[in-house]
Amino acid sequence: MAGEQSQSAPGDTTEGRIFLVVDDDPMVRKIVSRGLSQLDAAEILEEEDGLAAQEVLRNRRVDVVVTDVVMPNMDGLALMKWAQEHCPEPLWIVLSGLDTFDAAVEALQLGAFDYLAKPPEVPRVRVAVRNALDQIELMRERKRLYGELESSNVQLAEKVNQLQTVCRVLEEQAATIQADLDRAEVIQRALLPQQSPAIPGWCMETLYSPGSSVGGDFYDAIVLDDNHLGLVIADAAGHGVAAAMLSVLFKLRLRLVDEEGCILQPQQVLTELNHSLFEMLSAPGAFITASYILLDLKTGAGQLASAGHPACVVRPLEGEAQRLARTGPALGLEEYPSYSEHSFELQTGDRLMLYTDGVLEGGPDSPQVDDLADGMARITDRAQLLSSLFKDAIRDVGGERDDITLLLLERGEGVSRSDEAATPRKPRPEATKPPAEPPAEVPTPVQPHIAAGAAEGQGYIAIVGSVTWLCAHGLLESARELLASGVMLTLDFSQCEHMDSTCLGTVHEIVTANADRVRLQCVSDAVRKLFDELSMSAVLEHIEPETRPLPATMAAVETASLTPQQQGARILSAHETLASLSDENREQFRAVVDSLRADLPD
Repeated sequence: MAGEQSQSAPGDTTEGRIFLVVDDDPMVRKIVSRGLSQLDAAEILEEEDGLAAQEVLRNRRVDVVVTDVVMPNMDGLALMKWAQEHCPEPLWIVLSGLDTFDAAVEALQLGAFDYLAKPPEVPRVRVAVRNALDQIELMRERKRLYGELESSNVQLAEKVNQLQTVCRVLEEQAATIQADLDRAEVIQRALLPQQSPAIPGWCMETLYSPGSSVGGDFYDAIVLDDNHLGLVIADAAGHGVAAAMLSVLFKLRLRLVDEEGCILQPQQVLTELNHSLFEMLSAPGAFITASYILLDLKTGAGQLASAGHPACVVRPLEGEAQRLARTGPALGLEEYPSYSEHSFELQTGDRLMLYTDGVLEGGPDSPQVDDLADGMARITDRAQLLSSLFKDAIRDVGGERDDITLLLLERGEGVSRSDEAATPRKPRPEATKPPAEPPAEVPTPVQPHIAAGAAEGQGYIAIVGSVTWLCAHGLLESARELLASGVMLTLDFSQCEHMDSTCLGTVHEIVTANADRVRLQCVSDAVRKLFDELSMSAVLEHIEPETRPLPATMAAVETASLTPQQQGARILSAHETLASLSDENREQFRAVVDSLRADLPD
């Protein structure tokens, strides 16, 4: 604002800091720089693309980088990946709009501290950067205190007092983070239905309760036309912010009609969703379960397709309850899954219930599917039914509980209600960008693949790029072929950027099956961290400091043409291997293993 003056609060950690703003839109750079200027920074640098920013980072000390994710010449993601290896010190905050939400998710997975929606707001820029710098300063102070405890003769009582001060600061930081999470909860709830649709002859009751401020559950009820209703429920793997971002990504990718406005069948909806989400959910343990129902409001006929989600319960007014089990794997686990459909029909008085697994997997008194069906028959009041199921699910739950969502649909006249109504967000003006200059030519990214060769009685396999399960079969077969010829085998990781869980499990199988004939070389810190996080100690023990030169000729291993059953078997074997290494792995990959075991024939 005109005449506004910046004043540093006592203990302000921003003084003397150097900030770098990278965006090809001059207006966005101006907004961000204005917010940073109010923090009494020593210097604020601006660049219009990643290549120019790269040059600055080579030659200058920079504390915080605020960058757009989509830019000409070199985008924000490529800049972050480069910086991880060449200058890991700066802290990163990314800018992105809804149209580039996928890139923002990847940036956070790469280690970005915060995410700001475009166009950024000056106060939000200031708060985000201040919180980040306060956190850095706190970590440095704690490290300094611990160092003094080990190296000096200062009295223990004095150090205890200092640590108590740090704890108080941590508590204040935790309160700030919780306030941000509370705001995120409001935003996430805005993605849920603001109120249940009023449909003559039908009524609906919903209950939504995340395990923390934000959660990974999502549901919606969409009137598609005068005759059709779409019901969707989803559950992203994990808890908290990571699961919440996956549920938002699910919402953005959900499409129930095609370009011509024709209503898509449930199996088409899930197939297209999986195709859209598969690459984005390549990180270990990242997947989404979901069910989608297309209901004819006139006849009561419905079709359901389910991607690894808990069974839908149909309870007729008279007769036995019907369970509609999943019809395919969870979203993000397979590249080309097949989804079938269940058909059912609801008469007057019949009920249908969708729910997430937090209902069944809470405390010792959590209801089972039979309890849901029994309650649907016994308890007439819909709100009372859902409240009773929720109380049973959370009773005696120790520690963090899972998110819980319940959706009950009944054919009959009544009032549709939701347990809570989300507050809609105020619309924000859209940023306009000037026409971009034609991007400069950039190097073609390395395509992930496996290469194999042999020389002087030694076998070599090079893992190149960010390899996924598509390369796992070729990796295993190449290793078996070389080892069968009697040579010692070297797995080279000099060009490996990342490995998904299927490839990681396959590497562990190769090493442990041939422990005295396999060695690893040129393993980067990032890949070594993956081995360590998944308790792959047997693999870590086979990493050698010596580097042997690769053969002059290495043949690329072609991706095998496998049946879905063969692909599933490779993925299952790799994840069973990882799950056997630790209790944490077993819990992390339980859903993947159970889903694949159910899908594959004996």
